[in-house]
Amino acid sequence: MNVKGFHKNQNNFSFSSPNYFGISEVVGATILLVISVALSLLIFGYFHGYMSELGNALINTLNKHCEFEAMSVVANTSGSTITSLSIVLYNYGGVACPISGVFLLNGSAIYPIRVSSNCVASPIAVLNPGQVEILNYTGLDIPYHNYEVRVVSCDGFIAEGRLG
Repeated sequence: MNVKGFHKNQNNFSFSSPNYFGISEVVGATILLVISVALSLLIFGYFHGYMSELGNALINTLNKHCEFEAMSVVANTSGSTITSLSIVLYNYGGVACPISGVFLLNGSAIYPIRVSSNCVASPIAVLNPGQVEILNYTGLDIPYHNYEVRVVSCDGFIAEGRLG
């Protein structure tokens, strides 16, 4: 009996060596093991990062933090100069908000109206939950443009309002 790829070798059939290329079972198993370990580490790394971010988001959601808004911004002008500024703030969050800075911004300039040197010891104002506070600043000499007013709390929360 003659079958292509086989040759008769004393009562048993075997593959002929010139037509067969391959790797041993040990090498194949080792390669599969390396590939599966690498994929497992990749998947574990992805989900570990995902779960870590999810945990941080949950912690941030459960922690109360400062939340307030600039309800109104009014500026008095003399000619083309802002001479005084009034900002009405409302704390709609669940914790007190110490204010660390008040700024006027436009595309090319930032004017610090008032900045606290030590937010813990001497904040500009402290907004309690549900409180409305009016910040008044006089004696200003800032060129009048359509500025954006930015009020920053000690924990980094930002409320913005517009002049105009």
